[in-house]
Amino acid sequence: METKEHICERTISIIGNKWILRIVNEFNTQKEPIRFNSLLKTLSPISSKTLSAKLKDLVKYAILEKKIISMDPIITTYELTEKGKDLAGLFNSMTKWGKKWQKQ
Repeated sequence: METKEHICERTISIIGNKWILRIVNEFNTQKEPIRFNSLLKTLSPISSKTLSAKLKDLVKYAILEKKIISMDPIITTYELTEKGKDLAGLFNSMTKWGKKWQKQ
């Protein structure tokens, strides 16, 4: 049986990166599919290489789903999966904590 600490460490290894959290939060805020270039603009100063790598990780962990809309030209969107939507509580908790403690 996994310990609470082990589960927490594994979760942090998946979503504990600054860019991962910002990307998922953007989807949590938008609540709709988002295209790569839109994310790139919104998350500036992230590089396209970093964004691409982080999106691949999020798809690999089934937090985001990648959908191909058109092949010529290639147009793709990303959206939260049910697993990704379940992270909304995390952002709500972070917001609540920030409101309480950031003034100090």
